Amino acid sequence: MALRIVGAIAGGYAVTALAVAACSAALAHAGMARSEAVALCAMLGFVVYLVLALWAFAVRSVVRLWLALAAGAALLALLWWAVA
Repeated sequence: MALRIVGAIAGGYAVTALAVAACSAALAHAGMARSEAVALCAMLGFVVYLVLALWAFAVRSVVRLWLALAAGAALLALLWWAVA
């Protein structure tokens, strides 16, 4: 249970932060004003964090949770690096 809590709080936060950064960079690169891109992605980040936190307790395996969080973080970091 402790691994699920840590995954939901810390892992969800890390993936959400990377998602907001990647989304903001991608939208700004696509032509949206940087301030509007950051505001939009920050608001969507609340939904992403909520979904990740709920999913952390719904997934059957803790290993699957951590693998999905690591894969998501890696993909989002790669996207952020490629766009920024």
